[in-house]
Amino acid sequence: MFKFTISPRNTEKILDKLSKKFEIFDAEKSEEKVTFICHNKDRKKIKKSLKFWGIQNVECNPIKTSSILNQFTSIGILCGIVFCAVVWFVSSFFITDVIIMGDIDFTEREVYNVLKENNIHKFILKSKIDKKNLENQIQNIPYISYVSIIFRGNALLINIREQLTNVEIVNSGTFMPIVSIYDCTITSIKLIQGTLAVKAGDTIEAGDVLVYPYSTDSQGNTCSVQPLADIVADVYITSDLVVYDKQIEQIFTGNVIKNYEITFLGLPLYKKENEVDFLKYTTKEYTVDATTTLLPIKINYKNYYEYEEKIKYSNFNENLDYYIDKTRQTALLNVKDYDIIKGESHVVREYDGYHVVEYSLTISKKIV
Repeated sequence: MFKFTISPRNTEKILDKLSKKFEIFDAEKSEEKVTFICHNKDRKKIKKSLKFWGIQNVECNPIKTSSILNQFTSIGILCGIVFCAVVWFVSSFFITDVIIMGDIDFTEREVYNVLKENNIHKFILKSKIDKKNLENQIQNIPYISYVSIIFRGNALLINIREQLTNVEIVNSGTFMPIVSIYDCTITSIKLIQGTLAVKAGDTIEAGDVLVYPYSTDSQGNTCSVQPLADIVADVYITSDLVVYDKQIEQIFTGNVIKNYEITFLGLPLYKKENEVDFLKYTTKEYTVDATTTLLPIKINYKNYYEYEEKIKYSNFNENLDYYIDKTRQTALLNVKDYDIIKGESHVVREYDGYHVVEYSLTISKKIV
């Protein structure tokens, strides 16, 4: 709450206008001054309105709460901390999460069935869980070679390792083909081993096979091999830049409103929430872990940053050389030291409200 004090001259109409736009109360008038009270969210707008109407010597002061109220607030916070401490102590006897770690590709359903049969779930007493018996039941599931179960804080951690299946053993000895990661045109090929899928002059796309992982001898027998080759191609690199004829730029004023909430085990403990009276603002939220040895506490912050909008014009034609060079530099980020640039070009396209600058590079590159 804020209390305004203004000059008593010609204020009847002013108070009438204010009461129609804002919530004001406890208005008092004397020969020396006129006072009234408003909410924090309306404070700045009322100040601007009074200045616009020519009212000078405006005083605006916050109304302090009584010491008794502050004492009750402090007692409430203390009681909340004591209550949370009790809740935290009681909760230490329960599990709040069941976490399964390790390899569990083939036996996931069977593991969860065992947990369900033993009535293992969140918020169950730790004393009701027989870890040794649970380990033995999971260990008896086919393809599981190792199980370890421990308590970590309020979580039940189940670490599992599965056996290597025959399918994995077979696949581990196979070779994969060489695949292009570029859109390009092949210029030269030197095959070392394997079977070629392309030839010089072919235009290919990213994902196309270049060399197959097998070779065929003179008798027509095929055997699996690691594909190897030296392949050079012309690779096409493009970069584009969109330039709007006008943009709305955000200019931050430096004014900020900071709110926060203190939580205990995810439950709200204390909250400070100021009224946000900015016309335009952006927000930033983050969490600070303030956990101590006794209290698992987190502080969730939400800040509001005020900004003003300003229209900025691009003057595209005057800055065209700058935009072309900027687009070229972006394209060059994809060129390595050993690549050879064979050609460069750019195109400028005009649309309704914006321009597009496109820069293209053709480079000779060893792709394998």
